[in-house]
Amino acid sequence: MGLYHGAFCLACCWALMALLVAFGLMNVIAMVVLAGSVLVEKTWVWGPRFSRLLGVAARGLALAVIFVPGLAPGLHQAPSPGGMGDM
Repeated sequence: MGLYHGAFCLACCWALMALLVAFGLMNVIAMVVLAGSVLVEKTWVWGPRFSRLLGVAARGLALAVIFVPGLAPGLHQAPSPGGMGDM
């Protein structure tokens, strides 16, 4: 039974697990927020509605980043000081 539930969890949440690993290496706050959202989705009575709402919000933020790149400061290259990167 445990193997079945573990395989089910891995099948439905593999992308979130991959994000947790990536966020854990980059940003601890983002990892905590993502882990909290997974916890709420899995344990709250309205978890499926919460996950849909969270998906819509994530899609909206992704579209907003296209028009306002400052929302995601790590996604664009910062100018190099002193021109050393221009070689």
